[in-house]
Amino acid sequence: MSAPVKNSVSSFTFARVDPETLAVTLKYNTNGGPKWDEGDLECTIPFDVLADQAVLVDGTVTLVEDPAKVAAKTQAQWDSVRVQQSQKLYASDWTCSVVDPPAPILAQRDQWVAYRQALRDVTTQSDPFNITWPVPPA
Repeated sequence: MSAPVKNSVSSFTFARVDPETLAVTLKYNTNGGPKWDEGDLECTIPFDVLADQAVLVDGTVTLVEDPAKVAAKTQAQWDSVRVQQSQKLYASDWTCSVVDPPAPILAQRDQWVAYRQALRDVTTQSDPFNITWPVPPA
């Protein structure tokens, strides 16, 4: 292989891929890094891709994400979502704890109850990286 093969994915990180084993031997940011060795394959990848292996099909390098790393990243994101969920529930606790609420709060009580239920349902969404958060009543 005479020239590096570039993947069509635009990104911020480069990966050095061993042309024989297709193992990712080095990743670095686009603001600089080591020179390529003769015969290395170059692949532009998303900054947060958790890849240690690549495949070469028709001259295009595609990185394969490590399932264990993806699972850990997803779990960490769900943990972050749950923290945000708890904070939002805590911030709206006052709407349900007032024994004799003023008329404006009483008028919106059903809206606050629905909002808080929607907060509890956030974790039933399928993608922790793309959460649709409910909007509190005005």
